Amino acid sequence: MSLIEEISQQYKISPELAKVLVEKGIRNLDLAEATFNPVLENLQPPSTLPDLIPAVERILKAVGKGENILIFGHEDADGITSTAIMIKTLKVLGANPYHYIPSKKNEAYGITKSAIDYIKGKYNPTLIVTVDSCTSCFEGVEYCKEQGIDIIITDHHEVKETLPEALVVNPKIGGDSFPYLAGCGVAFKVAWELLSLKFGWDLNRIKEEIPELFIFAAIGTLADRVPLFCENRILYEEGKKAYEWYRMNFVKAFEEIRRQSGYSNERPTLEELIPIVSSGKSVNGENSGVQLLLSEDVASAEEILRPLWEASTSWQLKAQAYLEKAKSLIKVVRDYIVIDLQDAEPQYIGYVASQLKDAFNVPVIVMGRREDGIVVAEVRAPYGFNSLDMLNYLSDLFIDYGGHKPASGFSMYERDIPELFEQIESYFKLHPFENVSLFYDLSYNRVEDSKLEELYRLGSVGVEVRVLFNSVKIGELRESVKNYPVIDPENLLDLYHGDVEVKVLLVTSPNGFRVDKLVRA
Repeated sequence: MSLIEEISQQYKISPELAKVLVEKGIRNLDLAEATFNPVLENLQPPSTLPDLIPAVERILKAVGKGENILIFGHEDADGITSTAIMIKTLKVLGANPYHYIPSKKNEAYGITKSAIDYIKGKYNPTLIVTVDSCTSCFEGVEYCKEQGIDIIITDHHEVKETLPEALVVNPKIGGDSFPYLAGCGVAFKVAWELLSLKFGWDLNRIKEEIPELFIFAAIGTLADRVPLFCENRILYEEGKKAYEWYRMNFVKAFEEIRRQSGYSNERPTLEELIPIVSSGKSVNGENSGVQLLLSEDVASAEEILRPLWEASTSWQLKAQAYLEKAKSLIKVVRDYIVIDLQDAEPQYIGYVASQLKDAFNVPVIVMGRREDGIVVAEVRAPYGFNSLDMLNYLSDLFIDYGGHKPASGFSMYERDIPELFEQIESYFKLHPFENVSLFYDLSYNRVEDSKLEELYRLGSVGVEVRVLFNSVKIGELRESVKNYPVIDPENLLDLYHGDVEVKVLLVTSPNGFRVDKLVRA
């Protein structure tokens, strides 16, 4: 019996929906169980990740021998929370780890020779553990080894044809974990195994002793916008529960600063913490976001937080200004948008690219500059477009590149920009991009109550399924969905009288069916 047949039979869903689950990363029955019953007990054991067990054994050996250990992260909320998870865990184990997160403003992505030279001179580590980065850092890994430094990579970004010569803990490589864990989810599993082997702690004991690990994982998972079902939903829900009863020092400080700024006394949500964590910037590798998360008292947390609060407000104003500038540069929207903002700092271009992608529904590339003049770019793509395929086509022009299918990035030299524009145009001539509203997971020619019930069930556990209903009478559709929560902010279902035939794209979510597109058939 195939996996699709097993899922269909065991969870009483149609084979076509079981097939959708498999396509979305449910590669065994354990992950199916974690999807339909997202409870702590169904989080897959760390051993299901490739290379995790030997990685953990090397880390424990380093802790036992008192070696200098450094955590190497990435300057975003996922990378910052991942770094905090590893440092907090290693401190509980008795180590005194350091961290280094390269600045987007003036450093390259991933581990580089210059970063290693600085790290060796200041910290002299014998072991570096990366989080949320470095699956494609071949030169950096090799240079580490030349310097006599062991390196373990933990990451979740897409992998290329070959891997660096190191232990690489990444669900994209294989194994039986959910392939779309965030970087903090991978770091959490490393932490889980470390605490299990050292102290014999299970997840419930870890939650009692170090609830911060669950909260950090929830923040990073939310921030990185990974699919919020299966193991990701478990981490999010458990982190949310821990956040309800455990008050971290930086949250107490955040509440006080918000109160002084005239905001309500309500406790901030996990979502509201993301901009503050993301505001953490690195100076010589030391990141204020990591320091904030790990602050040991409210006073020190408040001291770190005040400039981050101001930076977050300033960032939002500046990001909006860059967005308006980018919009003013758009004259014609074709299959794609490429904008060179030139003076924009790297921390703003991802936001601009995301907003333009949402507004125009096409792949978007936005370029800015590091302080050293290197061009950096962020790519955001709508559903149905693989941005990494495009970057592979353009890769001869890049210093480095990587990421995920819907969100990626690259760096390059200024002199190559004219050729980049030519090659992008060439790529889209070879691979014309159709209207993304036509991309869907399933298509039906009629509305059936049994199908809607199955779809609603998947949505309730966080599985996003895009369903196209072809040539259906809008009145029949309205009647069929009236017993379910429907999110229709544009009132598309009320556009026509009941006998008008339409094509409608519904998207499942935990809050009900979202009406995404509706046109006359």
